[in-house]
Amino acid sequence: MKIRTLATIMLTGLVLFLGACSANNAADNTTPPSPEYHQVVATDEDFNGSANITKQIEVKDGDTITIILDSNATTGFSWTEQAVISDADILTQTGHQYIEPQTQDDTPMVAAGGTEEWTFKASQTGTVKVNLSYDRPWEGGEKGVRTFELTIIVK
Repeated sequence: MKIRTLATIMLTGLVLFLGACSANNAADNTTPPSPEYHQVVATDEDFNGSANITKQIEVKDGDTITIILDSNATTGFSWTEQAVISDADILTQTGHQYIEPQTQDDTPMVAAGGTEEWTFKASQTGTVKVNLSYDRPWEGGEKGVRTFELTIIVK
């Protein structure tokens, strides 16, 4: 009788132990994945084939997306600073900057093209389009010489 009681207690303890282990593993699997960083790049060479580039990417809610486009401010052209976003509930622009080219000793290169970078944060699931235009921004200046459209599917 003592052996049967001891065996029952041990078996009950083992079942409780295994159940606790599987509960901990299940809790670990429900931890949301950390946000990822995505880069989408279009160079002058890409635009030589077409003045209008369209791309598409898939990201997760919470991810960061950076668009990097070649730009040369010395020509009078620049990309629109504020991107046109089709649904601001899905995607938010968090930054924009022009990065001028540097020489090996970190001094700016005169009359050379750099890049413009936009940073966005995906804030909910859905599909959104981001549009950018390469223009001479003054009145009467050329508009839409190049366009870039990125479709972002947030899952």
